[in-house]
Amino acid sequence: MTFTLPTKTPTYSQQVTPRSSLKKHLLAILLLSAVMYYLLDSATDEEVLAISRLMELQAQDYDYFMADVDSVHYLESGLADYRFQASRLTHFPNPEISILDTPRFLLFSEDNSTWEIKAANGSIEFDPTKNQDRLELNENVTIYGLTADGREINIYTDTLTIYPEDKLLSTQSSVLFESEGFRSTSLGITADLSANTFRQLADGQFRYDN
Repeated sequence: MTFTLPTKTPTYSQQVTPRSSLKKHLLAILLLSAVMYYLLDSATDEEVLAISRLMELQAQDYDYFMADVDSVHYLESGLADYRFQASRLTHFPNPEISILDTPRFLLFSEDNSTWEIKAANGSIEFDPTKNQDRLELNENVTIYGLTADGREINIYTDTLTIYPEDKLLSTQSSVLFESEGFRSTSLGITADLSANTFRQLADGQFRYDN
């Protein structure tokens, strides 16, 4: 199907000379370069890799996308293992990777503990070394947990790597960990959500509220 958009000849006051048009293009390029320099200069190593990867993907076309994604993964026993949602999933074939908008994950454990993980964006690709999908979340990453005994846990960071099948998490970004009467910060964590265990990697600081 072809169609033609209506056109309107600009008046003299609306016309743009080649010189002014070139000046606007140069200004836009300089502004974009400044923004990218700021993002790369202020980002952590994980964030630099994520930004660089997204820039590489802009050079190729996606082959499909899905909106309002909602998928549940089940164990062989029939119990729900984890649930994945996203407002949009855009798939790129080479290299094969899917870009996620507002991803949300619900991870379930046999002890009835539940973890909810959300972020502004992310990606998902297959990791051949572990023979499973690897999820990379970026920007405003929040982890909300409810342990089997009903204790709430909130974790905040900027980047997060998730292996959903193993329920393993890791990040090298700054982390804020909050629970009832307890607060800690660190530079990076690893976690095994199937066992509800967390390990701070560096600069761990704790504070207990009376």
